[in-house]
Amino acid sequence: MIWTREVVRAALSAPPPQLLPLGGDRASAVLLPLLARPEGPTLLMVRKSLRLSKHAGQVGFPGGALDVGETAEAAALREAFEEVALPADRVQLLGILDDERTWVTAFHIRPLVGWVEDIPQTWQLDAYEIDSVLEVGVQELVATEPCSILEFAAYGQAFAMPRWEFSGGRVIWGASGRILNNFRQRLLLAMR
Repeated sequence: MIWTREVVRAALSAPPPQLLPLGGDRASAVLLPLLARPEGPTLLMVRKSLRLSKHAGQVGFPGGALDVGETAEAAALREAFEEVALPADRVQLLGILDDERTWVTAFHIRPLVGWVEDIPQTWQLDAYEIDSVLEVGVQELVATEPCSILEFAAYGQAFAMPRWEFSGGRVIWGASGRILNNFRQRLLLAMR
C-alpha cells in the first residue's frame, strides 16, 4: 500500500474515534507527525529526557498538557514546536485517534495525526524535555506486531498493553504503545 496523505486521512475517518470524558484527569494532547519522506512516510517520535519527573526516558510523541482555554489541536501543535521546533504551519492535521489515559500520572490524552510535507532539515530539541528524536516508517509499523503484551494490576483492575520493539532497539510501551496500536489498527483496516 502507498501511504499518501489522503489514504491516512481516510483511515482516520472510520470508525469514529472513541472520545473519553475528561473526568479528574489532566487534559493533554500529542501530535503524531507523519513526515513525507521520499521512501514513504515516517512517524516522528521523541525520547523524553531523564530529567523529567514524569515519563522520564520514555519514547512517545511531542505533546503535553493543555493551557487554560487551549484546544487539543492548539496544544499539540504548540508542544511540537516547543519540543522539536516543528512549525505549526508545516503540519496539516488529518484527524484524531481514540483518546487515551495514563493510569499512574492521570493524563487524558487526545492524539492528533498530522502530515508534514515540508520537513525541517534538523530538529532543534528542547534540551530540558527531549533527549532525542526517532522515526518509525509507516510501512514498518504496519508490518510489525507488538513484541509482547505487558499485563499488570493497579487500582483494583487488570491492564494489558502492547510493547513494541522496532529495528535498532526502539522500544515503545505504555500510553504511547496503546496510541501506536490504535493508529496501526486503523491503517490495517484501510488495507482491507
